[in-house]
Amino acid sequence: MAAASDRSPQRLPRGRHGLPRRFIVHNQRERMLLAVAEAVAEQGYANTTVADIIARARLSRRTFYEHFTDKEECFLAAYDTVVEQMLTGVGHAYEHAGREWTSRVHDGLEAFVNYLVDEPAFARMCIVEVVAAGPEARGRRDAAMRVFVDFLEPGREQAPRDVVVPELAADIVVGGIYEIIYTRLLRNSAEELIEMLPQLVYCALVPFVGHRAADRAVRENEARRAAEAGSSSEDS
Repeated sequence: MAAASDRSPQRLPRGRHGLPRRFIVHNQRERMLLAVAEAVAEQGYANTTVADIIARARLSRRTFYEHFTDKEECFLAAYDTVVEQMLTGVGHAYEHAGREWTSRVHDGLEAFVNYLVDEPAFARMCIVEVVAAGPEARGRRDAAMRVFVDFLEPGREQAPRDVVVPELAADIVVGGIYEIIYTRLLRNSAEELIEMLPQLVYCALVPFVGHRAADRAVRENEARRAAEAGSSSEDS
């Protein structure tokens, strides 16, 4: 996936350009959403101002207030856009037809980690700075985390007879993984998450299927991942 800076919306030409109003509005909005994500990732939510956003977006203050009432509304719009994109990718990986639940958890987590590494500004905005953006932002963060809880709940049906799955198992797993990701992003070490993927998958699976099955699933999925990577390199 291309980095955020590679997808920056093009600045509109000066003067009479003949572009439809709907295109112009969309272009301006996209530029501000990218600008707030980059500004917040670099400076922190508390230190980011409307002036910072419009400077990065190369738009006027008047244009900003035609779209948003304040910094918070702009941040929330950017957050919703990024989370929708991210969850679509993760959901697509998780819902792969014909694979066991343990493999789908692996693929969903892998897609999530890869997104965070590929999109550092968006990742920091959604995982780290959302905490400082107020109760509305934290509420939306909690709603996004519930999606990951829903991905894990089917694991109850996978549990062997000798494994008792705690009622809060999925919530605890998601909360724990979130905290690990938060600390890595806080110190700008997102790349570590790729190396940690097998451990993250194991921790996600073990409350539901037990140690042996979780360990076996991790090894099998890592072998599949390596085989798929080798096949892709041969095809190229």
